[in-house]
Amino acid sequence: WEGSWEEGAVRLDKQARIYADPAKVHKVQHHGPYYQSEGYHLCEPSIQRTPVLYQAGTSGRGRKFAARHAECVFIGATDKAAARKTAQSLREEVVAAGRHPDDIKIFLGVTVVTDKSREAAADKLEDYRRYASPEAGLAHFSAGSGIDLSRYELDDPIQYGPTNAIQSVTQLAKQKGWTKRQLLNELSIGGRYPLITGGPGEVAEELISWIDEGDIDGFNLTRAVTPESYEDFIEFVVPELQSRGAYKT
Repeated sequence: WEGSWEEGAVRLDKQARIYADPAKVHKVQHHGPYYQSEGYHLCEPSIQRTPVLYQAGTSGRGRKFAARHAECVFIGATDKAAARKTAQSLREEVVAAGRHPDDIKIFLGVTVVTDKSREAAADKLEDYRRYASPEAGLAHFSAGSGIDLSRYELDDPIQYGPTNAIQSVTQLAKQKGWTKRQLLNELSIGGRYPLITGGPGEVAEELISWIDEGDIDGFNLTRAVTPESYEDFIEFVVPELQSRGAYKT
């Protein structure tokens, strides 16, 4: 990003059939203690050249890493109080690293199911549940938590030990005391993130409430159905957020 493509390397000369000047595109030669890399960067840099740096993970090590390097942090939380606690902890780490607390933006993972009315959204969610795969939800949980749920019967208590897996995933299930049966119900739609459902205005108000009470800056929208979840959000929710001054116009 920083040095492989010089300024002016991209020519976009259709008549001469030249996309880029090869004299201005250079190999990246990195030889460090952890990995080695040698080759040309595969695409031209973006307009700002240096990418926005996102970090995901709220373990102790993850927070410290984010505090030093990240511009945006992706978190998971089951409720607004938990989101606020995580956000405050992250900003304290940022200050301890010598940065301003507003140097990072915090994004919460959420799943939204919406339609033109509350009733239509409820019907849509019920329809989604008919096609959802509970087993896939459990597999997704196992991948994030490092726990092999196939070893447990439906109502067995799940044992949580020390792990380097996604901390927010294991903490949530441990705090709730969920059995495998309960996980099947919780994870079929929305996965590991809060599920917000309702009419356009209801969803907009709930998202704004998460911003205000959870002390976060925005959301990472996860899909229930692709691309319908995103299309619905754009059609129904974005105008409501715009009318409330909560989204760019």
